[in-house]
Amino acid sequence: MYVPCSASGYRARRAEARMRVLLVYSNRTRDLILAPPIGLSYVASATHRAGHTVRFLDLLTAPDPDVALDAALREFVPDVVGISVRNIDNVVCQRLQKHLGELAQFIATIRQTTGGRVPIVLGGPAISILGSTVLAHVDADYAVRGEGEITFPALLAALEAGGDPGSIPGVCTRGSSRANDSLPTRLPTFGASGMQNWIDWKKYARHGGTFAIQTKRGCPMTCTYCSYPDIEGQKLRRRDPVDVVDEIETVQRTLAPRTFEFVDSTFNLPESHALAICEEIIRRGLKVNLTTMGINPRATSAELFALMKRAGFNSMMITPESGSDTMLTSLEKGFDMHDVERTAQLARASGLHSTWFFMLGGPGETRATVNETLAFVERALAGPQFLSVFMTGIRMLPGTRLAAAHAAPGDDLAQSTFYFSSLVSEAWMLERINTIIYRQSNVVHAAEEGGSRIERVVHHALYWLGVVPPYWRFLPRLLGFPLLHAMRRRRPSIGNLPRRLRAA
Repeated sequence: MYVPCSASGYRARRAEARMRVLLVYSNRTRDLILAPPIGLSYVASATHRAGHTVRFLDLLTAPDPDVALDAALREFVPDVVGISVRNIDNVVCQRLQKHLGELAQFIATIRQTTGGRVPIVLGGPAISILGSTVLAHVDADYAVRGEGEITFPALLAALEAGGDPGSIPGVCTRGSSRANDSLPTRLPTFGASGMQNWIDWKKYARHGGTFAIQTKRGCPMTCTYCSYPDIEGQKLRRRDPVDVVDEIETVQRTLAPRTFEFVDSTFNLPESHALAICEEIIRRGLKVNLTTMGINPRATSAELFALMKRAGFNSMMITPESGSDTMLTSLEKGFDMHDVERTAQLARASGLHSTWFFMLGGPGETRATVNETLAFVERALAGPQFLSVFMTGIRMLPGTRLAAAHAAPGDDLAQSTFYFSSLVSEAWMLERINTIIYRQSNVVHAAEEGGSRIERVVHHALYWLGVVPPYWRFLPRLLGFPLLHAMRRRRPSIGNLPRRLRAA
């Protein structure tokens, strides 16, 4: 039976050495993409450089997360536990999975095992979004907003010195009369994550994982629904392309991942930065497979896609969110349908596989604008080279202009609150998507059931066959198999809807 260290025992140990810090990646969600803990890896590396002893616990790949956590707490006996929280929920209202309740239970387990003596610090994208409000829902001591490489070591130093962590910009404290939601100090520059030093990459590889590389932070766009500026700010901070490719070359030599994935919010803003990275990869003659998140239609060209393919890209994710000029203006996307149409044509000509993301139901959405988006998908994104992913309803996140304009007084945005246009019904939108799926198999809705189970089986098979990720490239062909497509026709892909929708 575990017996927590006494207060005197903790003091004696800290007199001998710096803090023992357990960093936990709490994300357990395995959907279309298995997301490795790049953000927590940056924090772990910074904490280690500050002289602390770090143990890294990745629950996403742990066979039994509860057993892994218990073992880490009992064997390592940390002075501080830091928890990275990736998501508040899965942002899919028809298949909603809330994570705050799980987080509260997770923290309660840590409290019980450690005898309540160990400070618990929350960080990660979800915490940057929620700020101090998260501490009203879970029994943590501190919440760290924004980039943790500066803030978290400063918090540890304050704890060591018996100071007040709540005075540090970006640190929110539990039980304080004031909520310190001030913006943290942002790093002017940053380098490699060092993720390979903290994770068991083979486990990610077996699940079709891609190795995450970040080339810039911040996003200059002003999309009304997006909380990204709260996480990384709007000002772009770019890494030197030489430094980026140095990281790729080092990781390739030591881990040899099958695919690297650029995880910037927008890889091609500015386009010149993306081109420079591709040119450096080509110049060195690196033989690597690449993919990327967040291609913005505003900054696409034949030159960009051609150079991406020469550098080793096999796929990309494109985020127009709508196929209607009316809705692009409403969401303040910063581009129009001319840009979207051009990007679709260029993507097809490039031969690169692409996933396109769409959100229906935003402010001003009507039946006419929904039909415009669906017509674009049917016309421009047909064939197995494309995968179109739909969501209906937009999660209202704290700090966004969408929430400021449309959240009801007293709404707790830490809970799951969605916006739906009053001009079109949710049920009708879902029916229209089902109609498109009937005709075009490469279209999916985020609320579809059973997809993740099928994907896990397919991912394992493709891994053992030596196929290069990302494995979503093969989903359109899989869904196009006559038998599977016929099953989706007989049972609409979003058939398990709440009664309120069926009656609408």
